[in-house]
Amino acid sequence: MSPPQFADLGKSAKDLFNKGYNFGFLKVDSTTKTGENKEVEFKTAAAHNIASGKLGGNLDVKYKIPQYGVTLTEKWNTENQLGTVVEVAEQFGRGLKLTVDTMYAPHAGKRSGKIKADWALPTARINADVSLTSSPVINASGVFAREGWLFGAQATFDTASNKLVSSSLAFGHQTNQYTLHSFVVNSTDFGASLYHKVAPNVELGAQLGWKMGGNSADFALASKYSPNRDLTLRAKVNNSSQMAVAATHNLSNALKMTLSTQFNLHANEAHKFGLGLEYEQ
Repeated sequence: MSPPQFADLGKSAKDLFNKGYNFGFLKVDSTTKTGENKEVEFKTAAAHNIASGKLGGNLDVKYKIPQYGVTLTEKWNTENQLGTVVEVAEQFGRGLKLTVDTMYAPHAGKRSGKIKADWALPTARINADVSLTSSPVINASGVFAREGWLFGAQATFDTASNKLVSSSLAFGHQTNQYTLHSFVVNSTDFGASLYHKVAPNVELGAQLGWKMGGNSADFALASKYSPNRDLTLRAKVNNSSQMAVAATHNLSNALKMTLSTQFNLHANEAHKFGLGLEYEQ
């Protein structure tokens, strides 16, 4: 098994803090598949921002051609943006996936795009992408693994200014029960995260961050508990005294509902509530 991409380092802890919370929104998501081998996938989503009253949505249609290693995705959203993603895997080398990701806004006449490469090896993961502009921005990253230890590096280079825009280093250790992840960005931002699967139905996570010249560190704790197969409870709190809780209930094998809220433990701030429905068949 190849190591994760640089962007996915510490993903287990990130998911504990980000997934399953929809406070501030009323959301509906649907994923359905059709075809003899389920090669066509339709994904729709709509989200109503309770504070602003704005409604947004998107539609993705994905079509897989496994015999050629090709996946084609067409996208549309309520900002009237049209996207096309073409992925070609295992055709130009073992473990190599090439992607062309483009976006077009007809009302503004704006086009953008990227060419991406993902090369997965047993002990390494190399990624690169180049924007399709006259002065492209180049992103490159690599993750190397040995006996559960992970080391990663990432850099962004702007050809317009001929300068290195940002750089990051990461180091960690990953097992089936826990993941340790630490990183530094531009030699000024430092951070670390911990994920621990305490039991088959209990997960704990922690995040820590500090900026050069800062007077204090930021930290947060999160947990996930599944008392049974149909109910999942989540909670998180940070050093700004913001606390959030969420409950996800499987109404059926295909439909689940999520209720979540966030509030401040000592400040007089408005609480945020959210409701989400997710259908997958």
